Amino acid sequence: MKKWTIVFVLILVGGGIFSIKYFTTLLDSKDSAIIVNKHYPFKGDYQDKRTLTNAVDNIFIGEVIREVGTEEYTGNPNTQYLVRITQNIKGALLGDITVNQEGGNYKENGKFYLLTYEKSPLLKKDQMYLFFLTATHKGYFEMMPKYGSILLDNEDEKLKLIEDFREVLEEN
Repeated sequence: MKKWTIVFVLILVGGGIFSIKYFTTLLDSKDSAIIVNKHYPFKGDYQDKRTLTNAVDNIFIGEVIREVGTEEYTGNPNTQYLVRITQNIKGALLGDITVNQEGGNYKENGKFYLLTYEKSPLLKKDQMYLFFLTATHKGYFEMMPKYGSILLDNEDEKLKLIEDFREVLEEN
């Protein structure tokens, strides 16, 4: 009888631990994060293509391979991605690089949050973007919110953007 009581208690404890872990994982899902959007203190009018192209070191088409890490900067999360360069427009980068995007997921007071700036979504795996990046001394490239990437939905859009930014670079 004692053996069955012990087994029953162990099953209850194990089931309780599993349930807590399972529901905590569900609550920490990126899909269920509370979105916090912040204003970003831009130092120029980056809606202007000339200003944007002059402000960055590299412009290229690239594919997001995967998220590779996070880093905290001034108390806020940053998310890093491995990006494969497919076509340079400004600069001469090759292969895969790490891109740092300001914003990301964090946990505070038991709640899960997603920090974004200027309502810029985080990069998505397997998507192609036109990137506008600045080199850092930390070994990765920095992407400014809102103007640091443009999601490319189709080939025509990609070709038009490449043409537009090459024209801007030729005018400079």
